[in-house]
Amino acid sequence: MVAMGCGCDERRWRRMLDRRRVLQAFGGAAFAAGVVSSQRAGAQEATPLADDRILIQRLPLAQLANGSFISPHVEIYGDVVFGRDCFIAGNTILNAATGQTVSLGDANNCQDNAYLTANGADLQFGNRVSVAHQAAIENSIIGDFTFFGFRSRVRDCTIGEGSMVMHNTTVEGVTVPPNRITPSGVTITTQEEADALPELTPDHEEFKHGVQHVNLEFASGYALLYDERGRAAEEGIGPNPVTSFTPMSIEPSIGEGARLGELVRIVGDVRLGARARVGQRTAILADEGTPIVIGGNARIGGRVTFHALEHTDLHVGDNPTIGDECVLHGPLRVGNNLTCEDGAVLFRATVENNVTLRERATVIGAVTLHEGTIVPEYAVIETQEQADDLPRR
Repeated sequence: MVAMGCGCDERRWRRMLDRRRVLQAFGGAAFAAGVVSSQRAGAQEATPLADDRILIQRLPLAQLANGSFISPHVEIYGDVVFGRDCFIAGNTILNAATGQTVSLGDANNCQDNAYLTANGADLQFGNRVSVAHQAAIENSIIGDFTFFGFRSRVRDCTIGEGSMVMHNTTVEGVTVPPNRITPSGVTITTQEEADALPELTPDHEEFKHGVQHVNLEFASGYALLYDERGRAAEEGIGPNPVTSFTPMSIEPSIGEGARLGELVRIVGDVRLGARARVGQRTAILADEGTPIVIGGNARIGGRVTFHALEHTDLHVGDNPTIGDECVLHGPLRVGNNLTCEDGAVLFRATVENNVTLRERATVIGAVTLHEGTIVPEYAVIETQEQADDLPRR
């Protein structure tokens, strides 16, 4: 790596610049200062204090009268409208610049660490939209029953009804026709590329219905948990809500000597090994698939998501090192000494010992990464043939 003037290596320098761009996109100073400007989702009360100070009291947003549930860890800036039966998970950011609106339809779900932005144009969602972990959508019109995969990026687009933007994919400045699907890990910036996208299959439709089913249950399940145990149950380390797919509420198990950063969320039957270090705003969620098991001496960065599909689980061995903003999603089996650099996505695979995923690598599907495999930066691995061709130590 090349050393930069700030004392960072080149990869960390790029990461700092990426974060600066995110801050600028979300309104710069207002975002950094943690200012909530206005909320159509819930009223505010302002109480004058001594010395011309004012206490802003936001009424609890967790349960809205229309059946939506919003995590206490969600950040809302500007004018944001919520439809019925939405579920907005923790550490998601919804930001509307002055004069713009973020408008969610009915039965929308935004999973952990998603970013929704109206900055120069409104962001308008139809009904039954699913936004997966760490997806970012800006200044766009989103059709009904659409899906956005892990770490997908959409800006200044119209996304047609039923379409799917897959994992680690960037789509910018185009209209995606209805009922199309992008590949994972690609960049689409011309209308010709958008028009050439393949159509969905029945399997894709079934997957979207499954995501909707789970998140509708989350809206009611987390609201009931809030009713029973209060806000404390929705923050930090806490039990999963009772649903049809997790019928027992279980508290996490945190190993001796573990250290957790700010706004970390750990839910349900999570078994975090001894001496773990977990960065701020990371989510480890056994509220759908369960259990989630992470071995000893884990080093986990910020805004990482561990999750699993309904009726599946996730196991990671000892000594994993996970960079910032990665997604590890079950079904997943991982051996010892995994390294994931920033922005990597790992989903459905079997991973043997001493495997490395370089920055923004994407591994999805029923593939096995054999011992010592190195997945290059930005690579997309979806078949066993691709996995077998990868270099090894």
